[in-house]
Amino acid sequence: MEITMKKTLLLLFAFVAALTGMAQVQLPYQELSYDVHYHWGLVNVNIGHGKVTLSSQGDQFNATLDGNTIPWEGRVFCVSDTLNAVMAPGLSGERVTFENGWYLKPKVMEYRSDGFQASNPANYKNIAGQGSLDADAQTMEAVTVTADMLGMFYYFHEIDFDSMSPGQQVTIPISGGYSNAVTVTYNGQSTYDAGGSTYPTYSCSFTYNYQGASSGYAVQAQVDRSSRIPVCLSAELAIGHVEMIYCGY
Repeated sequence: MEITMKKTLLLLFAFVAALTGMAQVQLPYQELSYDVHYHWGLVNVNIGHGKVTLSSQGDQFNATLDGNTIPWEGRVFCVSDTLNAVMAPGLSGERVTFENGWYLKPKVMEYRSDGFQASNPANYKNIAGQGSLDADAQTMEAVTVTADMLGMFYYFHEIDFDSMSPGQQVTIPISGGYSNAVTVTYNGQSTYDAGGSTYPTYSCSFTYNYQGASSGYAVQAQVDRSSRIPVCLSAELAIGHVEMIYCGY
């Protein structure tokens, strides 16, 4: 009985030590800039710019994305996303404490005027169902995926790509948000040229799960092996291929 108890205590201590040994990823406040490229048939243009901010303290992770296009068909298309989440160590889960994404498409003259109010419900639609702007379901699904994927800016620092084989997957459960889980597929090591700089990268893709079904948007990623910053995020949408390409701090 005494030997059994000793073994049980030793196993318990080992288990606790393993848990406490999982170092929480700590990310200082960063602002990352991206150019947004659009491809559809013969069209291949830089359509806009985006800025991602992120930071973490303890298990708290906060990130935002703000982006807008160049004038396009008389309008400026804008997306603004926010994700606040509690991240469990060891890729064991994400608990969303706040998430929302806003979509706007003001006419160019409105957008440039001093009187434009983004907070006017007539000017926006968000993924919480607020606002009265006309926006189809596919557009709002894409805005939701963009908000969700802010969590990947944390996970790219935590996933041990070097221990994975091409084709290997990891699924991270999510609670409290719009998605139930994200599945990341590792494709292997690669290189990527962004703005004249060549980065050694980890190539991977990730897909979110909503109410038991996979989203229609698989996002491809090229992650710098040193900084773990995604230097390219791309997705095939119903209206063409969109890429976010890193262009610096």
